[in-house]
Amino acid sequence: MQAGQDKREEHPQGKQDEREEHLQDKHKAPTHPITSPCPYVYAASVVIVGAGPTGLAAANLFGLLGIDTLLFERNAGLSSFPKAISIDDEGLRICQAMGLDQELLPEILLDIDAHYLSRGRYLAKVAPTSNRNGYPLISTFYQTAFEATLLKGLDRFPHVRTHFQHTVESFEQQEHGVCLSVRNPDGTLLQVECTYLLACDGGKSAIRQALNIPMRFPLAKLLPWARTNSRRSRAVEHAQRWLVVDCVDDDDPLTAAIFFCNPARPAVTVPAPHKGRRWEFMLLKGEREEDVLDTARIQALIQQARAAQKQAMSEKPAHITRRAVYAFHAVLATHFSSKRVFLLGDAAHLMPPFGGQGMNSGLRDAHNLCWKLHLVLQGLADAHILATYDQERHPHVAQMILFSWLLGKIIMPTARPLAFLRDLFFRSICTIPFVREALTEAKVKPQPPYARGCLLFRNSKASKRLTGAMLPQPQVVTLEQQQILLDQALGDGFALLRLHHDPTRAFASLKAEQWSWLKARFVCILPDQSRAEEVVQNDCTVVIDSEQRLSAFFRHNQDIYVLVRPDRYVMGVFAVEQAGQFVTELRKFMAKKPAQL
Repeated sequence: MQAGQDKREEHPQGKQDEREEHLQDKHKAPTHPITSPCPYVYAASVVIVGAGPTGLAAANLFGLLGIDTLLFERNAGLSSFPKAISIDDEGLRICQAMGLDQELLPEILLDIDAHYLSRGRYLAKVAPTSNRNGYPLISTFYQTAFEATLLKGLDRFPHVRTHFQHTVESFEQQEHGVCLSVRNPDGTLLQVECTYLLACDGGKSAIRQALNIPMRFPLAKLLPWARTNSRRSRAVEHAQRWLVVDCVDDDDPLTAAIFFCNPARPAVTVPAPHKGRRWEFMLLKGEREEDVLDTARIQALIQQARAAQKQAMSEKPAHITRRAVYAFHAVLATHFSSKRVFLLGDAAHLMPPFGGQGMNSGLRDAHNLCWKLHLVLQGLADAHILATYDQERHPHVAQMILFSWLLGKIIMPTARPLAFLRDLFFRSICTIPFVREALTEAKVKPQPPYARGCLLFRNSKASKRLTGAMLPQPQVVTLEQQQILLDQALGDGFALLRLHHDPTRAFASLKAEQWSWLKARFVCILPDQSRAEEVVQNDCTVVIDSEQRLSAFFRHNQDIYVLVRPDRYVMGVFAVEQAGQFVTELRKFMAKKPAQL
């Protein structure tokens, strides 16, 4: 790609063509011009600013939904800096939703453990066996390869166009849309109009700053001493500097992430795909960045960390490919949206990397918002449902920041008395079986259920238990005896599920025309294979619950329907005899703002 070119643009012919082709391409469906005094104004339903993991994920999801989208990135290409390295089971499930799981999985090191080591002894070993979402809880990847795959995924969609070296200089929200001024590589100021604007432009988000949305330490409500003492609050919010080093051709046999909880120098090492490894070292007080970035200094730090690990490790010098010093923050935007503009990813939240949840939280943001925008743009829902993006994501991200911050505090104490008390505490609680199991299975990670938002709660035990929960994704078996992940059967939209032994009767009482507007797929879950051969052709998708995990999720109740949203959260649960009432309430909820969301 030559400097100053869009990734899909050809050299334009003539000055007039040059201006017009900045936002058009012969291989892509052109945006539609707007009636305006300015001759170079173009429109799209959605504009995304920032081609990081969150922006690229949102663009792929919009592509699948058929939404015309413009993606602007101010840099000449994708970032090459070492950033995120961990992806969890929910993040991989979202990659599946983007239709890119088969392209991404070969470049991911799946299913690693995490060990916490202090003075040559283990404080805790996290080795989760659960695959609730169809994938391992902890895996690693290279962000550069990940982003490149997401960018290539956009080639599938003629209605999604990506433009590098295009900087959004200003924007103005109007009654029916957002007008942006975008500077292209040759300095021309382009005028672009969209219905909604997604700010995925990173931790220093210019769009967030223009909206005057502050970033705050989100834990003050949970830590009264931080709220009442400004000096202490500033200390909590203080960014911790860490040296991050990526290596290749690594011969260390360690297949787990190791957290060296050493007060003399807290450190972390993480295995990466294709014999790669990342090292992270805390910068101590008074250390200069230029000193720790020296190759000899880095090699010495790696050897010191290796010496703390009793298992045999390679003694050859590390093959360093990238190094950088990062400041780790724990801050959260006070709100994630302002009228027609939405903050996603690092533009909305920054967290320490110790829980591996920064990028994963951005992927969740995109998966939560995109289908809601699609409903509104299609006229299937009123814009009030967009307020539920903030209502659902803000509390969950705050919990993730707390989780990551506390993990950092476990690793980072540099005072030996505090480290001694920490070690004593962990060795005591790990003697308790259920605590040891919770740590081993990573059950301390905040779970995703939503308490309010785009949900329809009803006064039943099943509704209270399931509404707002994420539907698990086990392996299921089709009637053709193919084993697939559940989401392959659900499709990419809404799905109405029923656990039932007879697919011909499972949805017989429903009036299909009442659900056609939502385009919900009817999915019957057979509790076992015993009657699979008796199933005849019917109008619903049928899968066999071969692992019995869906039956357990339903509590074996065959008298309820479960409406699952496109992001795999349960929107509502209703009894068979309540079907007509539920669909009426659903349409009312989508069409008219309730008294309280």
